[in-house]
Amino acid sequence: RRLGKPDGGELLRTFHTRRIACITKSREVFSNHLLEAFNQELMRCFDSGELKEYGIPNIEQIAEKLGVSKRYLSDTLKKETGKTSSEHLQRYLIDESKNILLNPAKTVSDVAYELGFEYPPYFSRLFKKKEGISPSEYRELYRMN
Repeated sequence: RRLGKPDGGELLRTFHTRRIACITKSREVFSNHLLEAFNQELMRCFDSGELKEYGIPNIEQIAEKLGVSKRYLSDTLKKETGKTSSEHLQRYLIDESKNILLNPAKTVSDVAYELGFEYPPYFSRLFKKKEGISPSEYRELYRMN
């Protein structure tokens, strides 16, 4: 072996080290893209009226739209954000509901149905669990005079 020239083993190790670094970076970029795509899919469902017409999509349906498995979506979101895909879905629905609740012409049931909930009491329980107050209390607290 000549000095200064790496042998085949060293070249292979260098190649693998660089490849792993590249794959890791690609996964990080894809993870961020996946969270953004997840949120965009929820916005699309809401804006198109699909939530009201077809109900809340399950995680498997969202994953399918994003071209990944349910498990990959859930694992990736949990790893990157510390929250499960279900928690992200619930947070999106609660955030949307807050805007709609400010419209005094809509009842709490109207808001629940608009967001795809089949049973308004479930929406109210979820809202209270996540926000610490009921949708009606939220409306009173933040109503515009």
